[in-house]
Amino acid sequence: MDDRKICFIICANNEELAERSQQNLKQLIKPDGYTVDLQIVRNASGLAAGYDQAMRQSDAKYKVYLHQDVQILNPQFLVDIVRLFSDYSSLGMIGAVGAKTLPSSGIWQDASQKYGKVIDSRTGTLQSQEFMQPSGEYESVESLDGLLMATQYDLPWRKDLFTGWHFYDASLSQEFISSGYEVGVPKQLLPWCLHECGTLDRTTAYADARRIFLEHYGYGKSHGQHRFHRLGSGCNIHPTCELSGTAGIALGNEVKLQADCCIMLPYNNIASEPRIQIGAGSEIERRCSLSAVNRIVIGSQVAISTGVQISDYNPAYEDIHLPIKKQGADSWSQTVSIGSGSWIGTNTVIAGQVSIGKGCVISAGSVVVSGTVIPDYCVAAGAPARVIKQYDPGSRKWLRISPSPGGEAELPNEENQMQPLMSICIPAFNCGQELNLCLNSIYSQNTRTADFEVIVSDDASTDHTEELVRKYQESYSNLHYYRNERHDGTDGNILKCAGYARGEFIKLHSSEDYWLQGSLETLCNLIEQNRDCSLLFLDILSNTGAVNRGSGISNYVEQVSIYSTFLSGIIMRRKEFVQIASPDRFIHSNLIQVYLELSILEISSDYCVYHRKLLASSDKIAGGYSFAQTFIISYLGILNSFLDKGLDAAVLAAEKKHIAHTFLLWWYNYMLEKNLEQLQPGDFVRIFVAAYQDESYYPDLHERLHKIQAKHLKI
Repeated sequence: MDDRKICFIICANNEELAERSQQNLKQLIKPDGYTVDLQIVRNASGLAAGYDQAMRQSDAKYKVYLHQDVQILNPQFLVDIVRLFSDYSSLGMIGAVGAKTLPSSGIWQDASQKYGKVIDSRTGTLQSQEFMQPSGEYESVESLDGLLMATQYDLPWRKDLFTGWHFYDASLSQEFISSGYEVGVPKQLLPWCLHECGTLDRTTAYADARRIFLEHYGYGKSHGQHRFHRLGSGCNIHPTCELSGTAGIALGNEVKLQADCCIMLPYNNIASEPRIQIGAGSEIERRCSLSAVNRIVIGSQVAISTGVQISDYNPAYEDIHLPIKKQGADSWSQTVSIGSGSWIGTNTVIAGQVSIGKGCVISAGSVVVSGTVIPDYCVAAGAPARVIKQYDPGSRKWLRISPSPGGEAELPNEENQMQPLMSICIPAFNCGQELNLCLNSIYSQNTRTADFEVIVSDDASTDHTEELVRKYQESYSNLHYYRNERHDGTDGNILKCAGYARGEFIKLHSSEDYWLQGSLETLCNLIEQNRDCSLLFLDILSNTGAVNRGSGISNYVEQVSIYSTFLSGIIMRRKEFVQIASPDRFIHSNLIQVYLELSILEISSDYCVYHRKLLASSDKIAGGYSFAQTFIISYLGILNSFLDKGLDAAVLAAEKKHIAHTFLLWWYNYMLEKNLEQLQPGDFVRIFVAAYQDESYYPDLHERLHKIQAKHLKI
């Protein structure tokens, strides 16, 4: 990734407009030391597909996705966006105009709070559209207009959902926000862009895309009798919860509300912006109360313990002639904000204008009064609550804050640790586009580079993999590159890559998987808290945040099952890895990682499974191997080799049955449905029948197998 390069990306179907846009871009002032590139995508099937294709082909850190009918009027545009992105690492994407919060319609233009400026022809003639002006350098918004979208991080465009020309922009805005980034509209003294868009054409295709957007991202979704502003996927709301004003409540994905919670807007003052917003993966335990007259914002993965009371107001009491309960709120403009990853202890009270940072602990029984500001990564306690500990990123230690007036804790100098905590080992082969996205996601994190190293083992690629990694090495000294003289295959390259590691722990990582914002620091913290485990596994399919520790091969197989084949989920302690007597025993299985996992547990049996979505994957299915050979013969063969080394025969038998019903037949149907010839589905029936025909439950499998064949193969 070239940190000093900007790429404009335009999808064009009108050569005159494309040429005019190209001439316009030549007038822009380049920041000193930066290069500017242009990619014009022609004949794209849709904007998401065209933009995604160009994104993967460009090594520029900064990308500007631009409509062909847009002219940039601000000659300092490039200088301005580079400065903004450099000053605010959490700002993932900016645009000319956007909505503070999407209304339930999903249409940003319908929002009551819009920010930015643009000259456009939306009304039929060119005129300036001036919305609200950010008070600072930019305003965080929930959706941008796609006329201009500039990014400093790469996230895949949802071309699987939006195949045409609509709602790709709102979708990418949501993807950035759900990945932990901010989306913003910068302050513009004069409009930055002129957009000759013409009047809005809300066709059937527009309506179809809007329906897909609303359904996928949960806007206007109902739960029982309650219609929410937004209700993310996987939410769990206990039936005893008391909910009021849900049209003004937004829940992210997998939010859990336990029994007897009360979440309400006491005056039912619904607005286009939700009054209560709870981020993805957060959990509100029993008998909690959240009451907002203006705004309560709770980040993602926040745990709020039993009996917590949160309100953005206190009762008014000034009029002695009225009962206090009839005097209403003391303020209608205050906000309670709780940062992502924080924990609020039992029976805590939070009221008024309160800001609690990321990763904070508020001790049980605390009272957080109006006007309190608690920085990121602090422990606070008392009535009123005050900070008693703060995390020092230099020493990676929690330091106690002096209770004396004006007392400050002395922060130790950063230690120069020769051995990194973790080695991220990436075996690579002809995957330049995916590797670019992967490395960008690693080096976009805020984690200290001294805590980890990145190792790329190139299996004699014939694409631009080496050139790509060498460019990253110019900026990052903890990135190491090795190239095999000949193509050794996936298993051999995994072993070589792990062998180069110096870290205390070895994290195997596929080049096709990328890191979500903040996930690298989360993983480092997890490792530090579970250093006594020889093996850690990331379950990214479950986003509960639970940490389950266990011991022994049998328990591990029961808990992780076939997903132990997920390469990017595996973190091994290096001192056990180097003790494996024959690490290459299953070198041609395509699943050498499973053999390494179980061998580690044979040496030291304690493991940890972390249920959190720290990673996401590209949509590429490379194939080039037999699915059945790999996930039936190889997987069961590796398990069978541990029968006398800690794996119970009953566990193996149960696992064999389990994967047949829940994994193998599902994938066989999927391979045929999607025509995935690269996974050699023609091998499946022969190998599957040979493996299962003697099992007592085979008749049921045979019936299901026959139905799949009848559906796809007309047998």
